[in-house]
Amino acid sequence: MQGANYSKTASNAITGLVVMNVIWGAQFPFTKPALDVIPPFTFTLFRFLLAISVLLPLSGRGWIKLLNGPDRYKLLGVGIMGFCVAQVSQTLAIKMSLASDIALLSTSTPLWMALLARLWLGEKLSRSGRLGFLTAILGLLVILWPKDAGALDSGRIIGDAIFMITGFSWAYYNVKGKELMARHPPLDATAVAGLAGTICIFPFAGYEWITGKTLEFTLLALASVAYAGLLATALGFVVLYWALGRIRSVHAAVMMYLQPVSGVFFSWLLLEEQLGINFFLGALLVLTGVGLVSFQTVD
Repeated sequence: MQGANYSKTASNAITGLVVMNVIWGAQFPFTKPALDVIPPFTFTLFRFLLAISVLLPLSGRGWIKLLNGPDRYKLLGVGIMGFCVAQVSQTLAIKMSLASDIALLSTSTPLWMALLARLWLGEKLSRSGRLGFLTAILGLLVILWPKDAGALDSGRIIGDAIFMITGFSWAYYNVKGKELMARHPPLDATAVAGLAGTICIFPFAGYEWITGKTLEFTLLALASVAYAGLLATALGFVVLYWALGRIRSVHAAVMMYLQPVSGVFFSWLLLEEQLGINFFLGALLVLTGVGLVSFQTVD
């Protein structure tokens, strides 16, 4: 797909990703209050059980055919990485850190995507791409650097570090998923990946249950599960796989810049999280860095 033909074909996919990245960004502040009454791994399990309860029936027998096909192990692999590893680490990070931190750190995913494309596809970074990596890393240090060494918030630092696992896992899901979407219907492939990821999450939730973690089903908690399960997961993952089959991966990565904008705005609006000068300076550096990495490969 090149020139005008590519633009025409990609327009709907880009529009879908714009909407979904706003939804994904808002997920961070919408989810955080629910984690006060539902343990993080249990919340993730409920989210995906709700998602696959929608995805599997909609797929019909399509997901069963894929499980018996030659790409079953690849689909299971992206499911474990995208649904289990990425989402478990994300939920745990949201529990430990600030929702605005997590929204901003989500922009590190394009950096991981560029690195994986270099390792797996042989795509080299330009000078601006390498500069982008260094700029983004500097921005993260500015955000996380404590204003007062005696008031270091170790929980927040650990939570932010854990979220970097999310970035890598989500990049893996995107890079490997694009190849699979060239051969399989997005709904069927997402259903298989979601089933694999949900099964993978059970041991994590089980650990919370046997260690006596309690949960409470408040109206806010149920709304958060519904938002995360139906909008961010069932709808979001299908739209992502559908879009990846119609646009270049780097263009999908560019759309991720909307996540921190949405996440930080709703963190301020709903959670009243205070944003200091370090945050805005770091945000500018991170967004500049990921922009350099992503746009350096755009025609």
